[in-house]
Amino acid sequence: MLDVRLFLILIIAAANPADAEVYRWVDKQGKVHFGDRPTSARAQLFKLKKNPQHANSTAPNAAQHQITQQRMLDMYRQERERKKAAKKKHKEDAKKMAQRCADARDNLRQYERSRLYRNLPNGERQYLSDKERERSISNLKNKIKHNCK
Repeated sequence: MLDVRLFLILIIAAANPADAEVYRWVDKQGKVHFGDRPTSARAQLFKLKKNPQHANSTAPNAAQHQITQQRMLDMYRQERERKKAAKKKHKEDAKKMAQRCADARDNLRQYERSRLYRNLPNGERQYLSDKERERSISNLKNKIKHNCK
């Protein structure tokens, strides 16, 4: 599929005697598309410049083809690297969230088993009333419900 798109883009670029314009956009499913016309308001324009000494030539020569192909390959490589970095960050974020959720669930078990207190500036403990304890437990349950799936 990638080769077909690359081939189509190269044909489009070669057919235009001036600078070739290629649009790049990402659909709702996260797939990256390239084309000669934008189909999305968020499409990015890439200008592929041809070799100036052959700008009037309508038939692409091997050097022009190679330059255009290399630019497209560079764009694909950059896209792959961006996706790889985003995937890595997503995994790291998910791991951190899972750890936070585990910690919150442990805290909830502790809250439900023991008396809760605040440390006062003078070092003494001030134990929460039953109402304050229930409110703290309820708040923690809501945070777990909304943030941990």
